[in-house]
Amino acid sequence: MALMNDLIGRQSTPKHAAWAILDRISDPVVTFDAVTFRVCYFNQAAEKIAETSRKNGSDLLDLPAWLGQTFDETGKRIGKGALPNAKPQRLDIVHGDLHFEVCLEFPTKLEIGAQIVGVFRDITQRSESVRLKQELVSTVSHELRSPLTAIKGAMGLVLAGSAGAIPDRVRGMIEIAHRNADRLILIINDILDLDKISDGAMLFDNVDTNLSAEISSAIELVAGFSDRFGVNVEVGALDTALVSFVDPNRLVQVLVNLLSNAIKFSSAGGTVTVNLARHADFNRITVVDAGEGIPENEQKFLFERFVQVGVKNRAAPGGTGLGLSIVRAIVEKQGGRISFESTLGLGTKFHVDLPDLSYAHNDMQITGSETK
Repeated sequence: MALMNDLIGRQSTPKHAAWAILDRISDPVVTFDAVTFRVCYFNQAAEKIAETSRKNGSDLLDLPAWLGQTFDETGKRIGKGALPNAKPQRLDIVHGDLHFEVCLEFPTKLEIGAQIVGVFRDITQRSESVRLKQELVSTVSHELRSPLTAIKGAMGLVLAGSAGAIPDRVRGMIEIAHRNADRLILIINDILDLDKISDGAMLFDNVDTNLSAEISSAIELVAGFSDRFGVNVEVGALDTALVSFVDPNRLVQVLVNLLSNAIKFSSAGGTVTVNLARHADFNRITVVDAGEGIPENEQKFLFERFVQVGVKNRAAPGGTGLGLSIVRAIVEKQGGRISFESTLGLGTKFHVDLPDLSYAHNDMQITGSETK
């Protein structure tokens, strides 16, 4: 791209050899004036997608509205004065069944004749493949969840004695199946949540939420899990007055995930502690474990999708590696942030920072007064 821009910048007319070189490029290329944003040139490949022909000897060419509008919006967004300092941009253009990724590079000097270069890449097939894959994942997940829920329910009834007494050996086998059905449902829910996040379709029902109450709810939900691993979950320093404007159900989902991870990677007899306090302009929830910690060379991958890091512990079943990526997405969608500290042999602390309600309300009031 930089070489292409230098090549164009040295030429004064589209009849020059530079245009002949661009015509041989298979990707559509469009150049437009960095000051007026009028199209100066497009190569033969761009001519095909623009569905227009180049007039003989014309220096200024017209693009169809759907294509020209993209560049107009780019100019407005970046600002003509900022163009010399603008970094290369990537844009998505969708027109009918076509989907293009456009890479824009800007001149280093804003002067007469300076041009912006746009290179188009047709990603229609790639986008369609992603869409079909997401659709398949969503459909399969939904179809699996219903029968799995029914199977889990039936096994729960048997374990509760609704079918009469069962031998201890059979009970043990059903308990194993029941736990694995539970795990499969959690995996499916993670996949569905990831699908919603990718599509921007995850919904949040934000209300004024007392954070200490939701912490208590999350601890209750992991009680059976912590008993199974022989790990204690305790409340440490807790400011019960702190309130944030968040979705309480999504917050509990975040806390259950963090607590479950802390429990899995703690030794039997260990303790996981939850703290809540003010931290700068945020309300900070901290989940602390005294487990084995996360190796430093793996910490940068912690929030990546389908990645599991850390020392393999004694009984943690394999998960999807999606939990923490979903946790981060949920926290950030609600104006928060998540961070961690970890030392091998000492354990890990996860910090969830949520906007304090008073600050959130003040921001909304200021915004409202400005728009009146």
